[in-house]
Amino acid sequence: MKKNLISNLLLLFGSFVLLGSFAYRLLITSDIPVSYGMDEAITLHVLLFISTLLYICGSIISSQNGIHYTVIAVLALFMMLNIYFLNSDAEYFDVSYAQIAIAFILHPLFVILMNIFMLLKTRPSD
Repeated sequence: MKKNLISNLLLLFGSFVLLGSFAYRLLITSDIPVSYGMDEAITLHVLLFISTLLYICGSIISSQNGIHYTVIAVLALFMMLNIYFLNSDAEYFDVSYAQIAIAFILHPLFVILMNIFMLLKTRPSD
């Protein structure tokens, strides 16, 4: 009971941090005339790293396969949304924008892959 509560709280906090970092990305890459700097990009990557750690810790602590399936489904949806929003023909698409945009695709892929491995590990053997 306690493990499931801790796991759910970690996954919930990871989701909040991920949504906050997505909103921060939309803010710093919007069409405002001021371009973002190195400190905004580092802040964004730190937020993604914290979200990834929270997701991974929550997934490792969890022993229920339903939680792994839910994390895979939610992050797959988030990844598809980011691929849809990836606009590579814009005039502001440069190396720094690509690093920020690709991070939001690689983060869910890493967590999805880790959850698939957790599902394979907890699978009943024949």
